[in-house]
Amino acid sequence: MAKNMPAKGDELQILLDLFKQAETKIKNAELITSEGVLIPSINELRYVGHHIVRSLLSDDAKEIQAERVRAINHVKRAIYDIDESLLIYYIESAVNFKEKYNDSGFTTEVVTDYPEKLAMLDEANKSIQQLREDNNNYQDREQFYQKLNPYLDKLSKIVAIFEQSAPLIANKQQDKGNQDRKSKRRFIIMALIGIIGIIVALK
Repeated sequence: MAKNMPAKGDELQILLDLFKQAETKIKNAELITSEGVLIPSINELRYVGHHIVRSLLSDDAKEIQAERVRAINHVKRAIYDIDESLLIYYIESAVNFKEKYNDSGFTTEVVTDYPEKLAMLDEANKSIQQLREDNNNYQDREQFYQKLNPYLDKLSKIVAIFEQSAPLIANKQQDKGNQDRKSKRRFIIMALIGIIGIIVALK
């Protein structure tokens, strides 16, 4: 039996399990990224229906199994596309946070282990690049994403903390800006009062 080829009669159960997994992942990804429908994954799931219908219309046992296996492979590709979109989202979110708040004096106040989070991000990025550069991994997408999943989990937790921290840092920056402007106004007013006092004294 070929690699990853399900035993005869098991294809529909495997397909159902994978389909449920894909549906859950799509819903979660749409909630996490707020980017709406994930078109590549949805397209892969559309192809599943096409192959299932072909299997139902066939009288050839081998062709029925072949069409079901094709459907299974499309669901798997849908799942891989979801993971890919999440990976891109997490990396872009982390980079955006770093560019926006890295130089803020409040970042380490709000995210107390910020340097450790950056180190974890760097480690995850390097590991992902190593996985990508390994042709054996990247050609076998199932193997690639199995190895990638732990890094996706790490990135998701870091990005969740960054997203929760961003408004807190922004508020502290705004409060500091307001305080600085008030202090500047007070300084100007006091300086003007001093100048007026000197002018009056000289008369």
